[in-house]
Amino acid sequence: MDYTVIVIITNTLVVLATFIATLYRIKIERDQIRTVKRNQHAKECIESLRKYIKAERSSISRMNEQELRGFLDYLEKLGEC
Repeated sequence: MDYTVIVIITNTLVVLATFIATLYRIKIERDQIRTVKRNQHAKECIESLRKYIKAERSSISRMNEQELRGFLDYLEKLGEC
């Protein structure tokens, strides 16, 4: 085999490996951005929930057991899609 053929094959393999690594990096960054967006949305939901609980604290504390259980069930299902 000629050295030029070996160099061409090696360079092709290096470029292919770099291309695959770049695609994988793009996938990881896309997942990272998606996670940051979800975390921000969750933070906003928690802040909103805190605000409403502070405003309705006395009403929540006066709930009977059945109403409180229904309210807690509602809160559990609130974040589900």
